[in-house]
Amino acid sequence: MEVIMGVPVDGLPVVGITHMSDWGITHMSDWGNLCFDLLGYRPPVKEPSANDNMAVLCGARLEASWLESQFSDPLPIDSIDLRVQQYARYYMMLLLGGMLFMDKSSKQISVMYLQFLNPISNGKKYYWDCAALC
Repeated sequence: MEVIMGVPVDGLPVVGITHMSDWGITHMSDWGNLCFDLLGYRPPVKEPSANDNMAVLCGARLEASWLESQFSDPLPIDSIDLRVQQYARYYMMLLLGGMLFMDKSSKQISVMYLQFLNPISNGKKYYWDCAALC
């Protein structure tokens, strides 16, 4: 796992929040707030009459195509540190949610992994291969 994917094989267990209510937050858009705080983009809120399958953010799962479209432009050379970290979190989310912990539809990525990337240096502290095997 460490050689192929470059993720650490020892460290803290990957144990975190799976429902925003665990943080005392009960509204589903709070996953959107987490996206905004750590990625710089807020997923659009679905319309009340819209089909659940058409929502960009459904629970803690985000449409991969929407996320990819937000980061489709290359990172400018003169970007500020905050923007560089947002791009790094995006790529780490793709690695974690799109390859290591892939959704069976392969069209959605879990936003839950962002909690382990705040600050960005925390990502290397966790035991990712054990979590993937579980």
